[in-house]
Amino acid sequence: MKLLYATNLQENTLAFNMIKDLLVLKRAGLEEIVFLQTIPDIMMDKSETTSRDKWLVDLSNLGVNSSILTEEVLSLPGILNAAKKEEVSLIVVNLDRKTSNPPRNTLINNLIKYSPIPILIINDSQEAATAKDKGFFDHVVFTTDWSPASEKALTYLMGFKEILGAVEIVNVINGKLTVRDMRELKERLAHTRKICLDENIDAESHIYAGETPGEIITASKDYRATLIVLGAISEKTLFKKIFKKSSTYMVAEEAAVPVLIVP
Repeated sequence: MKLLYATNLQENTLAFNMIKDLLVLKRAGLEEIVFLQTIPDIMMDKSETTSRDKWLVDLSNLGVNSSILTEEVLSLPGILNAAKKEEVSLIVVNLDRKTSNPPRNTLINNLIKYSPIPILIINDSQEAATAKDKGFFDHVVFTTDWSPASEKALTYLMGFKEILGAVEIVNVINGKLTVRDMRELKERLAHTRKICLDENIDAESHIYAGETPGEIITASKDYRATLIVLGAISEKTLFKKIFKKSSTYMVAEEAAVPVLIVP
């Protein structure tokens, strides 16, 4: 596995300190990290450069190769081009909410719409929302509606079975269901849970009712999740794809924990 870590954090140490939480991916095959940052080396002071170099050495000692790319401004074309050129299988995005240019929400919304590979979005409040002794994959909320996107996300999630802790499988209903509908829903949830159990993954299933983004975020709080995983919801019309903020984006923007989106 090779990942692209895109960040515009102005403090170099903050960007690199998050890497320790990603190193668990080494057990899932992580071999290389490509850093895409907006801080040219000539602008770093000595302490920042030393910190950066120490991280590269530490990664090398752990058997993870690394390299650094720089750009003046992180942009959708820049991130996607770097991901394609470097042939990465995961994009990790860690952006400053206050000083991002273009705005963080615009860049993330566009990445969700147009990225052909999975995106892990790190949110500001991650450290406050998760215990220090827990990693990204320790307690996952996986939301599904059994669409092709959701099924693809489940398959992708199973690729991390070696590092997965507990998985909470969540389906959000938006209207009234008949007794038959509810029975079929429970059967689907049971089947998805069995897929996890067959891989020796601790999993439970849950039904929420209401607006999808809000209920997913509520579930992440209810179960003290360390990560939300969901499939990217494709809009049916070009107009909606260009202008509408999807449920996927709303979860990514409002969740207090990292969000992994599978296109």
